[in-house]
Amino acid sequence: MIPLRQLDNDGRELKPRKVRRRPTLYALNENKGIWCCPVNVEPILFLVMCGFGLSATNNSLFTYWARCVQIAQDHKELTHNATYTCASITSYNGTLQDDVEKDIANTKIYLQIIGTIPTLIVSPLIGNWSDRNGRKAPLLFSLFGLVLNNFLFLCATLSYETINVYYWFFVSELLMGMFGGGAATFSTSLAIVTDDCRHKLKPGSSTIPFRVGLASFVQSIGMLSGTLVVSILAVPAIVSVERHALSYVKCAFIQTGLALIALIYGIFFVRETHFPKREDFSYNQFDDNEEIEEEVAPPKLTGIRQFTTYLESVFGVLTVRRPGWTRLCLCVSLAFVFIEFLSFDPALLLLLVKRLPFAWNDKLFSYFTLTRTVLSSFGMVLCPILLTFSSWLGKDSLLIIGALASSAATSFLTAFATRTEHIFYTCAFGIIMGGMQPAYRSFLPRMVAKEETARLLTSVSIIISFSPILSSLIFNNIFNATLTWWPGFAFFVSGCFQSTVFIGQIIIHMLMRPQWKLDKQLRARRQDETDSRDETDFRPVADAEQRSISNTAVDSDSGSRREI
Repeated sequence: MIPLRQLDNDGRELKPRKVRRRPTLYALNENKGIWCCPVNVEPILFLVMCGFGLSATNNSLFTYWARCVQIAQDHKELTHNATYTCASITSYNGTLQDDVEKDIANTKIYLQIIGTIPTLIVSPLIGNWSDRNGRKAPLLFSLFGLVLNNFLFLCATLSYETINVYYWFFVSELLMGMFGGGAATFSTSLAIVTDDCRHKLKPGSSTIPFRVGLASFVQSIGMLSGTLVVSILAVPAIVSVERHALSYVKCAFIQTGLALIALIYGIFFVRETHFPKREDFSYNQFDDNEEIEEEVAPPKLTGIRQFTTYLESVFGVLTVRRPGWTRLCLCVSLAFVFIEFLSFDPALLLLLVKRLPFAWNDKLFSYFTLTRTVLSSFGMVLCPILLTFSSWLGKDSLLIIGALASSAATSFLTAFATRTEHIFYTCAFGIIMGGMQPAYRSFLPRMVAKEETARLLTSVSIIISFSPILSSLIFNNIFNATLTWWPGFAFFVSGCFQSTVFIGQIIIHMLMRPQWKLDKQLRARRQDETDSRDETDFRPVADAEQRSISNTAVDSDSGSRREI
């Protein structure tokens, strides 16, 4: 059968158009109108962070109040006026305040352990699940755990006068860890965001993609909104004990509602961004006629061997050989993330400012948190925008360096503060510190390929989840030991740690500069080759992921590079 010739409007024969086959990697981009929606997981980030903004302030304040009342009831002379004594604890002439703060500082160590150990076990499984089967199901799983956690905290606020709040806290931390904790929620959500803007992480570019910056800003606004709610609802205990206790219940109820709304939104509206079966985990297959030998399926693993295989698949991202200093810088950067989060403990700051000479009430502490969050949110947008006007290499790395310097300055100023104004001065550094989140979320994924994204972010989340354990062991014990002669000494030690990370990030920047220069040159060469093609009908896919030298693995046998 002879095919009919196709003619144009002038009667000339239409020749077949030359089309280059797109690799399997770009299958997602071919349906961008369906799968790459401008708004996908961002509402969940806002709702979850709004809940975290509530919990970061409300949970610490409620714990202080509840334990004060419960410990005061154990003192015979305070049994009948426990709530009044806690309402005016800064003026109480006794050891009650020391007892409360030591109790919270010591118990927090065990709370961190009971919540972090399950997280360390479950998070790698969820990260591996996400890379192998898609992002949505792991996200819903972790969101369900968040709903349970907030509901148990609500129960604690309703029953603190009759039931020790630590019973609720230990159960909620354990359940949260069994669902992957906040680590799984954020790593999966951010993996979806990274998938959507992966084509913007171009080789040779160090500009933070708009989508990554937007996601960080949405998180910051959510955190700000949650803190603002606490500020509005907070009632000083000295004004009304009943309304003061009710404010904790209201905040806990809102936390639970936000987590439930996020879960419902995730079920009905979040779109899948990763299709491993469709992409076949084959990112270097470009020839339709290429014959691929069918691999024999390995024997099914069971028991402890299966678990260790999962761990190897997650942390194997950190052991893949990469050109230059990339692998070393990736691993050291994760270590620096650990140290930075190790040195940050807002609950310890609450214990400091509750004491003289500060003697803050709940209202003032919520105002401070609100001010710091506002400036941090402003810096999260301003800093990346300002860097776009420069032509420097490693803009995200430079932003990390500036944020680390500001973080160290904040810790030192807090350590030597003697007045409330000194603590509020530290908020000014939040403008630069706000750029740390989007900078790290741009800096780290550039070093790995798309199919390694979730596992990398899972590793980061595990590190962030594990750091509070050591933070509590180190800084809470330092705080207890120096409580009588220098309560701010723990913040001085924190500043020393952060200064070390600041110096280390400068070294990483210097080591990676040659790699960034090479990436930039390759990017310019690719652009020149595209502009000089003879096939005028061919147009490259705009959203196609271009492989960077940094996220290309190195074959350990031949020493040659191969794209993952």
